[in-house]
Amino acid sequence: MSFSQQIKTSKSDEYYTPKYAVDIIVPYLKAKGFTKIWCPFDKAHSEFVKILKREGFEVVFGHIETGQDFFEQNLPENADCVVSNPPFSKRDAIFKRLYELKIPFALVMNGNGIFDSRARFELFRNNDFELLIPRGRIKFFDESMVLKNSPNFQSIYVCHGMLDRQIVFTNMIID
Repeated sequence: MSFSQQIKTSKSDEYYTPKYAVDIIVPYLKAKGFTKIWCPFDKAHSEFVKILKREGFEVVFGHIETGQDFFEQNLPENADCVVSNPPFSKRDAIFKRLYELKIPFALVMNGNGIFDSRARFELFRNNDFELLIPRGRIKFFDESMVLKNSPNFQSIYVCHGMLDRQIVFTNMIID
């Protein structure tokens, strides 16, 4: 089974980010002056897509289920950065590709074990990265848009070219 086919058939990685977790990245995107954002792991109903558009950004989005394979797509023309909640199980390959594309990014990730993979350890050791660490845990939605229980891990934004410091702590305002 190909890598892309694995992603298409893996339901354990399909969780959606709530509004309050998207809101915390918006000020950093604006501070950098970004105008066009690529959300390569998102569908039209994604909070990333809806909120970023509402905030005045041009948003290019796509999802493996709708035929846009992050690993086969070209970087959208004039895209300033990548912002999304990618499949956690594919994070090594995702980070590798993003560093190869040489584009700023902010990805929601499970904070546990972020450096325990040899591949990620080397990627982060050899490339600039930042962490945006929200207070509390993000409660994700499943495919039916039902809020799941609080996960047993803290989610953070792993960034590159986004923040002014390597580690930034922030609060989330939960509606």
